[in-house]
Order: sequence, then C-alpha cells, then structure tokens
Amino acid sequence: MKTALNIITLTLLVSSPGVIGYAETTMSKPREIAQATNQQAQSLPVALPDDALVWPKSGSSIIGQLTALSEQGLTISKNNFSQTLPLGEVNRIEFQGDVWIHNRRGRRVRKIRGENDSTRIQQVWRGVPIRAFQLQNPETASLRLGTVLSREDLQDLLSISIDSIYVVNAIEFDLSGLTMTIKATPIDR
Repeated sequence: MKTALNIITLTLLVSSPGVIGYAETTMSKPREIAQATNQQAQSLPVALPDDALVWPKSGSSIIGQLTALSEQGLTISKNNFSQTLPLGEVNRIEFQGDVWIHNRRGRRVRKIRGENDSTRIQQVWRGVPIRAFQLQNPETASLRLGTVLSREDLQDLLSISIDSIYVVNAIEFDLSGLTMTIKATPIDR
C-alpha cells in the first residue's frame, strides 16, 4: 500500500508541470488573439483640411469638402451642392486650407491656418484598404492601420497622436480601387 501511494505521488509530481504548462499555453492563445484583434481595431484619428481638391481621371478638378468616402465612391460638397464620383474615376485627392484641431471629446479647440509643413516629416501609408478610412465629418476621420503597419509602428503612431494630430495632405487611389496611399503630417495639438 505504501509503495502504491509513493508511485501515485511521484506520478502526480512528474505530470503536474506538464498539465500546468498545457493550461498556460491554451489560456495564453486566446489572449494573444484578442490582443491582435484589438490592435487591428485601434483607430488613428486624423484631421482633414477645409478644401479637398479631387483629381478625376478625366475632366477638370473639383474642389469642396469631402463629405463621404466608401468603396463605392466619394462625395464632394460646396455651397449646398454635392457631386458623387465612383472611385474608379478618381486619381487622387489633395487637401489644402485651414484645419480644425479637436480635443479628445470632439470639441473644436484650435484652427491652424495653412501652416508650412515643409519642415515636418510626412508619413506615407501605402495599401490602406478603403474601408479602413472612416469619415466622421468633413473635418475628421479615423484610420484603422492594423493591417498595413507592424504592431510597433502602429503603437508609435498612436503614441504620437496623444500630443499631435495627423493632418491628411493627400489620398491617392490605386488602380483596383480597393486600396489607397495616404500622406499625412503630424501637427501638435
């Protein structure tokens, strides 16, 4: 009986680390998946200048405020008139003019009047899916860059956005119409 008890005790001691290690491994995987999903869901707030200059593939440029952007097309509005263009007909959008800076609660706090960005480092994000750009109003949008940037690069951008806001300078659409290149410059809040 004493020998059987010693064998059972020894078996439990030897197998416990394996069972505990298995439990830790299985429990950590959902956490890693949740962190990766959360990483992709994090949004970078961006500001849009007052005027959007749209360059269609044919015809002359159109100027106004960007009031809608989706995989189907974009809408430019000016003086109670709106024009919608399919994305397949648009080369790029260049932004110019004043920019309103909003605080974390969404309140306007400061207007920047066409600052010279030549001394600032412009960020270029390529291959951004159209659906990753969510226009909140003609002055602000959010970008989900988790599929475009590494986790470290995204964390750097998000940490910079605590004290700065990225102002979109231009959006260029690729030939497929599914992705775009966004050029933006950080400006202190």
